[in-house]
Amino acid sequence: MDAHHDEMELPVFALHTVLFPEGTVTLRVFEPRYLALMDDVLPAGRFVVVAIRTGQEVGGDYEPDRVGVTVSIDAHVRDDDGTHRLRIAGRDRVSLIARVRDDPYPVWHVEAFHDEGGAGTDDVEATREALLAYLEATGGSGGRPPAVPHDPVSASYALAAAVPGSIPERQALLELPGAGERLHAVRAVFRKEAALVRALGAAAGGASLDVNPN
Repeated sequence: MDAHHDEMELPVFALHTVLFPEGTVTLRVFEPRYLALMDDVLPAGRFVVVAIRTGQEVGGDYEPDRVGVTVSIDAHVRDDDGTHRLRIAGRDRVSLIARVRDDPYPVWHVEAFHDEGGAGTDDVEATREALLAYLEATGGSGGRPPAVPHDPVSASYALAAAVPGSIPERQALLELPGAGERLHAVRAVFRKEAALVRALGAAAGGASLDVNPN
């Protein structure tokens, strides 16, 4: 392809979840379209994971959100029935620009969606403190403070992944242009949720953390 190096054509795997860069998720692949995708990308090929805006995850049509992440395959097992079990890791944020084809599996023209706008260690620490306050309010800290990457961009995605919320709310965090704006938005959510829990006097359960030091 003679386009800019930030542009590429990649297979797209749509899910009812939002995957952030440096996050992980496990998949069981059994649909014919995605089995065909696995035949082409395994063992080390790249594809894009994107959240479903409307439609069905299994069978039928769907409309994807227009921002997702490229992924790498960290672990893979092929079962005797021909299905696959994968653990994938989010890598780089991309925008879906135009559909190339749907058969035998979806392929889109995508462009890199680079992070814009700065953030500092003070932003990261303030957001980490807001997460700690939220975990304390909901009883989800487990007695251990969360480890957060030092790099502000990595930290912004790791902390966004810990935010409770619907798919559209989490997708909105993924689509924010830069780490500074993302940390500000994440901080606001943690503070709002902690205040709500305290006001209700209820333990609502902790955030789902998969945050590792960088």
